[in-house]
Amino acid sequence: MKNHNTRIMRLRRKMSNVWLFKSGEKSDMHYTNTLTQSGFSPVNIPVLCFQFCNQGPLKTSLQNPQDYSGIIFTSQRAVEAVAEVYLNLAVRCHASWDEKKIFVVGEATGKAVQNLLKLTCIGQESGNAQQLIPIIIRETKAFDKPLLYPCGNLGKDELPRLLVNYDRDFKALTIYETSQHAQLKYTIQKLINAGQKPTYMVFFSPSGVNFALPILQSLNVDVTGIKIIAIGPTTNTALVQQNIPVSGVCPTPTPEGLIHILKSPL
Repeated sequence: MKNHNTRIMRLRRKMSNVWLFKSGEKSDMHYTNTLTQSGFSPVNIPVLCFQFCNQGPLKTSLQNPQDYSGIIFTSQRAVEAVAEVYLNLAVRCHASWDEKKIFVVGEATGKAVQNLLKLTCIGQESGNAQQLIPIIIRETKAFDKPLLYPCGNLGKDELPRLLVNYDRDFKALTIYETSQHAQLKYTIQKLINAGQKPTYMVFFSPSGVNFALPILQSLNVDVTGIKIIAIGPTTNTALVQQNIPVSGVCPTPTPEGLIHILKSPL
């Protein structure tokens, strides 16, 4: 009987289309593979595209590690933008940064730091800026040298505000710009024309929410009955601000965290 019920659950999940509103470039297949292995039918929908910028000022900062107490990374994209410059620096710069505190939000960002920059990082267990701040406070001293904070043009001001509140100096530097993916509307329209309707919609960022929702509305996509999932609290806030009912928020910004929510009663 137990095996029979398990087979029924797997069949139901096979029928559960999961639309993943993620960035469109160098898409992380970890989510797709994990969902497929768990019996779901994931569909990647490209929402964002990115362009690196301010590489000159970034290079100047990275060439002078003595001016900083460490770096804060809140996204994989920031790591990729830094890697474009960092990998061409002198070995002595790499050695100096290796002695600094490297803070990250989330496991995916941490893995990017380890794989691309070959640096040890702190804070992988955090899911947002609010969760990272206590770690930064614990590992740094008030009024010390600034933390380099490479970020995107749509970055929220929560982290800078919290750093100021705890007397941690920082230098924010916009190193990539985020815009709507050119294929976003086309991809959604194609899915609709094919008669595909999602059981779940998963949003991975506030900017993804802000770009995708107007497209869904313009195509008259009715989200009634569709379970809306936020990858984390910041994305949840963006959905709530748009009056979108959220069925669940992932406990961690990972494929495993998403699977946990999808398998929970929603």
